[in-house]
Amino acid sequence: MEREFLFKKFIWFFGMILISLILESFNPIPAHAIPAFARKYNADCSMCHYPNVPRLNSFGHEFRRAGYRTPEEFNKDQDISKVGDFLAARTRVRYEYENIENDPARSEFVLNDTTIFYSGALTRYFSAFNELEREREGELELVASISGVYGQPDHYSTFRVGQFHTLTRVGFGGFDRPTGISTASPLSSDLTTGGAPFKINTDQRGLELTHVYKKSRIIAQILNGINPDGKGDEGDTDTAKDYSIAYERILDDLASGITLYGYWGSWFDVSDERTGFARYALTGNKIFPGILGGNFEIMAGYVRSQDKASSALGGNVQGNAFFVEIEDYFEPHNFTVLARYDFIDPDDDTGNDRNEKWTIGYVRTLQSYLRLAVEANITQKDADDSTDYGATGELMVNF
Repeated sequence: MEREFLFKKFIWFFGMILISLILESFNPIPAHAIPAFARKYNADCSMCHYPNVPRLNSFGHEFRRAGYRTPEEFNKDQDISKVGDFLAARTRVRYEYENIENDPARSEFVLNDTTIFYSGALTRYFSAFNELEREREGELELVASISGVYGQPDHYSTFRVGQFHTLTRVGFGGFDRPTGISTASPLSSDLTTGGAPFKINTDQRGLELTHVYKKSRIIAQILNGINPDGKGDEGDTDTAKDYSIAYERILDDLASGITLYGYWGSWFDVSDERTGFARYALTGNKIFPGILGGNFEIMAGYVRSQDKASSALGGNVQGNAFFVEIEDYFEPHNFTVLARYDFIDPDDDTGNDRNEKWTIGYVRTLQSYLRLAVEANITQKDADDSTDYGATGELMVNF
């Protein structure tokens, strides 16, 4: 009864916040793009982003694919004398509420991260991306890579080498950064029971080769893989390499598209036992004209997971995961509402281990470089027949 009362109180509180924010949204305020590129091109958010920063529209994806170049800048020297055209920073502050069954409820203000970026096209052919982030636990995380581009604006090849986001957060049709706060569970969680602790969105070190032809891109990666703790950016403890292949296609100017993804890897636990694993994914999104102005979006993705391990590690296991998300962007008032359903079945042979998660959210750019996002979620875990509740409010500032 107490949990039910707390949950109803929480839903009422979140509902009041949501209603007040929607009403306040009828006084729109202009927004701007990621500051470094906004300064360089004297542009606002509509040049690269849709529906809200940090998600990208088609031009934004093409700009990133080409090493942060517009079509007019291909095969031309770059001016790197203005530091403000390359340097930017981001801070995300959150208020989090969490009520996990059989655990005390948690409610706290969190400095989620502070990040410094130094990125852009440096020469006629080469670019760099550097992201230094202080995370909430106090750890410093680095993403840094050098890339090259050779060809013409509608037909070119690229390479990228270093420590980087493999595809999640730099991809398309579900693989881009989320509109709201959280990434869909099938792309950000372990997908098998007792198998490799591999998450698709794990940053890794390696080499990437791509070929772009008009609106399509083929991607091939050779990666170090994950260490015993499941991390891809700390200590490669074996000689085996992982491989990834993907195909993505942009379907329209607002960034409707599809992505096909395959990943094949090896994981060695602390006792040097090997688990071979594979992930296969199909994701996509389609954006339609909205009834009340703006646009309505449907996004979905499916991931098939396969782990082959020794009997000491539990043997072979196969799982399924998918997500479905709908978003409505009210362009006249510059806010987005969203709802997402995530499903993970980590073992085909077990019938009571499924996880389901429902998420609703609201996102709005309050003023230049300042974004507000609110999310609430409910997670149902079959393994222990538990239900967890959570909510997050986030202010993100870029400058």
